[in-house]
Parts: sequence; structure tokens; C-alpha cells
Amino acid sequence: MKRRNFCARISAVAAGASAIAIAKTLSAIEPEGGQASSDVAEIYRLQAAFHQAKTAQDIQLMMSLWDAQGRLEVVGDAKSPYVGSERLQEFWANSGSFKNRRFSLVPSYKTQIEVHGEQGTLYFECHDVADYDQPSRNIINDTFLHGTVRKVGGKWKFAQMTAGPSTPLSLDHYYG
Repeated sequence: MKRRNFCARISAVAAGASAIAIAKTLSAIEPEGGQASSDVAEIYRLQAAFHQAKTAQDIQLMMSLWDAQGRLEVVGDAKSPYVGSERLQEFWANSGSFKNRRFSLVPSYKTQIEVHGEQGTLYFECHDVADYDQPSRNIINDTFLHGTVRKVGGKWKFAQMTAGPSTPLSLDHYYG
């Protein structure tokens, strides 16, 4: 497939997925908007910043997204769970996304957010593309992240999350 055709297909898929995600988000928001809609939007930005941090290999951004006492359990990782800023930073700095150039994508329509006051739940998937700017690009990793987010100092942060493989890729299966 030519690069031009690949990019056109990716754009069309992204536009469709965005439209579905917006519709899903709007259906989860209170009719009058209010705090629930603001919180859902902020949690979507948290998820987007997570993927930006991975793609840009920005460890400071990644760490700013986690509660200082945050916990990450990684399915199949004997060193898991990673608890607290120091251990989380050690995990991320040594992860495939921070050791290799990858473009981290998310099927936005599968993102699930529930808000209950100052705490909520979040589910999303990451599909990492290696050599993303080369003809040899390929999906190198598929992962889910699911768990608890909470407001800390007025900002939503990852609190207690579980990560694991999201394979095989599926249109409608949720992992975790």
C-alpha cells in the first residue's frame, strides 16, 4: 500500500473513531453539562497526555499524570506492582515506549470513563507503532490500561491502574 493511501485510510478511520467517541462521550455527560462533563473532558485529556508522553518519550509529562502514591500493576510482570513516583518512573523509563521510538495510538471509541465525585474509572487501549515514519512501520505492542483515577490538587491523575496485553485486537472486546 502506498504511503499516501495508508495515510488517507488512517485519516478516515481516525475521523470515524473520533465521531463515535464524541457521541459516546456526549451520551455519558449530564444533560445540562456541568461538573460531570468537565470531569469527563479532563479525564479524556489525561488519557491523551499519556499517549503524548509515550510518543514524545517525555518522562516528566508521564510522571505529572500519576498520583505521587500511584500504583501500576502489570499483568505478567514479576516486578509489579510499581507503587509511588520513584518506582513508577523507573518502570516508565525502562519501558519499550521510552527505550524505542514508537507512536502510541488509541482506539478512542473504546475509551470508557465513569466519574463519581473526586474519583472515577478509566479504560483505554494503546497500540504502539514502531518505525512510524518509515515504510517498515508495524504495530509492535498492544496494551490496555484500566483502573482508578482521582482528583489530586484539582487535577485528574492515575491512581491505581492495571496494564496488560490487549491481544488479540478486537473491535468490541475489553481487557482487564
